[in-house]
Amino acid sequence: MNEEKLIQEAQQGNVAAMMELAKYYAEKSSGSDDEVGDVMSIEDFNKMMAGMDGNDDDEKDKALAYKYYRMAAEAGNARAMAEVGHRLYDGIGVEKNVEESDVWYKRAAEAGDPAAMRVVAFRSDDDAEKFKYFKLSAELLKPSLNKTDSIKQTAINYATGKGTDKNVAKAEEWLAKLDEHDASSTRAQISNLTGETFWLEKAAETSVDAMIQMAERFVLKDDFATALTWYKKAAANGSTDAMSIIGDIFYIGENGVDQSYETAFEWYNRAARRNHNMAKIKATLMIYRGRGVKQDLQRAFRNFDKLSWTREKFFGVLRFNSVARYYAAKMVENGEGCDKNPVEAVERYKVAGGIERIRNNESARRIPKAIYKVADAYFFGEGVKQNFAKALTFYEKTFTDGDGRTPYHLEAAKKVMWMYELGEGIPQSPDKAEEWRKKFQED
Repeated sequence: MNEEKLIQEAQQGNVAAMMELAKYYAEKSSGSDDEVGDVMSIEDFNKMMAGMDGNDDDEKDKALAYKYYRMAAEAGNARAMAEVGHRLYDGIGVEKNVEESDVWYKRAAEAGDPAAMRVVAFRSDDDAEKFKYFKLSAELLKPSLNKTDSIKQTAINYATGKGTDKNVAKAEEWLAKLDEHDASSTRAQISNLTGETFWLEKAAETSVDAMIQMAERFVLKDDFATALTWYKKAAANGSTDAMSIIGDIFYIGENGVDQSYETAFEWYNRAARRNHNMAKIKATLMIYRGRGVKQDLQRAFRNFDKLSWTREKFFGVLRFNSVARYYAAKMVENGEGCDKNPVEAVERYKVAGGIERIRNNESARRIPKAIYKVADAYFFGEGVKQNFAKALTFYEKTFTDGDGRTPYHLEAAKKVMWMYELGEGIPQSPDKAEEWRKKFQED
């Protein structure tokens, strides 16, 4: 590349030269236009890292890239207008200016740049303008995730009548441009937006997520018999969550469904065999209690013990293996299905309560009742050396970590009150005793 010649041609108004220079300086800077995943040489990597520390040459290259994109944009190049909008928005080679960025993206969209159209559609507060540019970008973009997203938005606008006249037939025409998964998820989204069930029913012909959403709608109506039909469809398509929920429905005996522990255990077991963590725990609890299956304490302990030391995958905001850890500790404490061992029981309760971790990087769900059991152990000196200060700490923690008016939650507050009232192993304090009396009376 002859840089000097291109500069001369750019100064003479050659837009192609302006664009070539802009791309050259953009790629030369550490903020190049390379996509994530491109192979990068050691030299380029070092250059990029240097740029992150504010390399002067790198910043000059970014500024030059902006300069030539701006020149080409002012000369009418739509792609350059979109680049100017992008760089103004992110502050690349120029001071960040969101308002001016919007102006240039709008100019680029009006000049026919499909990527800019999509940006304008997302940022616009005007429904008609959003629809216009989503539809245009869907028609003009090359096949990509962005094109798919624009097609989805266009279908949604036709289905909801937002920014255009409502037209179900045209919505279906646009949905037909999507693959089966995207079409089904978009129909479910439309149903949620409009409240029109037929969209979700259509999605539920192939989409497991839609099947579960259909089931949930009937749950909200207390029609568990119909909900069960949809959950079974999802289960037949491999949803372990649906299998576990079916187990819940039969275990409780919801409206329209007769209670059956045997059927509940069968469904929990199906999900458990497919590695559904909570279903494993629920099935094991039934084995422990002898509900729906013959009681087998040794088998229950083996299952709880295995789950106690298994790293589990993240599951929403909660992690469930601590439930297994609590029951394994309880069984060791009582000698159920295993040898009785008070020392080991306390250690297991500590892990279930989150007092100790089995791995430094694990953040498990804390079981307040397990913390209460640790407090009792220190208070009575069972499995550990008696220590009233530690007992007090863990009784207080049981109360603060508790999530409701449960017997152990309130009992912990009472024990703290009496320890302060009587000076049981700690300095007597009527004021603190009264403070804790109010806690469990008001809670």
